[in-house]
Amino acid sequence: MVNNVQAECSFTSWYPHFSKDSLEAIILPLPDKILKYLEHDAFVLPVEATKNVECTAGWSDGSTVFPDSSEDPEFEPPTFPEFSKKIQEAIDDFGAAFIKSNWSTPSDATWVAPTKTLKCTSLEDVYLLLKSSDRISNDLNMIRNWSDNKNAVSSCLVLKRWREINPCTEFRCFVMNNELIGICQRDLSQYYTHIESEKYSIQRDITTIFNERIKERFKLENYSFDVIRYKKDKVKIIDFGPMDESVTKGSLFTYQELQNEIENTPEFRFIAEDVGVQPKTAQHFCVPQEINEFFQSRGEMSMMDALREEVENQGRVQNEEDSD
Repeated sequence: MVNNVQAECSFTSWYPHFSKDSLEAIILPLPDKILKYLEHDAFVLPVEATKNVECTAGWSDGSTVFPDSSEDPEFEPPTFPEFSKKIQEAIDDFGAAFIKSNWSTPSDATWVAPTKTLKCTSLEDVYLLLKSSDRISNDLNMIRNWSDNKNAVSSCLVLKRWREINPCTEFRCFVMNNELIGICQRDLSQYYTHIESEKYSIQRDITTIFNERIKERFKLENYSFDVIRYKKDKVKIIDFGPMDESVTKGSLFTYQELQNEIENTPEFRFIAEDVGVQPKTAQHFCVPQEINEFFQSRGEMSMMDALREEVENQGRVQNEEDSD
């Protein structure tokens, strides 16, 4: 049976009803062949995501960086021309895109991206993040386990126009029994002076969008939602989530506190002084130590360039050993 909470919090479920109050997004359903590609253990990028590299890059012996399927009949690099075209059109339209699946962003895979962020300016960026992320894989597995249920959601790729969001404008909100009971600063790694000075207007703006645009329209009674309040009277919905310990972890509320009915609602919690800040959650997503040390030794070099250099070095050593 499909978990109703997870289903309602899927981007495909809520975005059509709240698109006017959210950041612009494009939803691309994931075809079966893309799902099989993402679930497969082999790490190889689609042809269309590497063709620009193939045209210009080569190994030290003059051969191309990526294998030619005509030379190896057993090797058939994947290709998804129609799906990749839709991604490219979105990137061209947006200039740069932020990506996620039904629920999760591939934030655990940003170490593979040239910018070390979720900013995608090419097909290579998109496929690298999708293929490297356990968070995306977990979303796909969840949906696959629902495959026999007629009401199950479908896997999707969400692309949003990339924008630099100041973390001090992000807030997580908690709803119990259709009432907004808590608002919390999202980035607990910093003390932001403007939050203290604007706390009443921030609280008022978020309460307004909840009462006027969210309450009674979202299908669950207990849930969380994230917003950005980028200027006075301007609040946008970022996402919806469940109301449980997973969404209170790393916040200034505990799940137990929210369950025990906070008296003066909504209570707004934020870091009010420059002490006791916590590490950013994203900093805990990292590559294994050995690989991390490998890339650190390459300085500013991108992951792809570092891997090419390492393969060349190994080939050079092997040739020297053979000659000896």
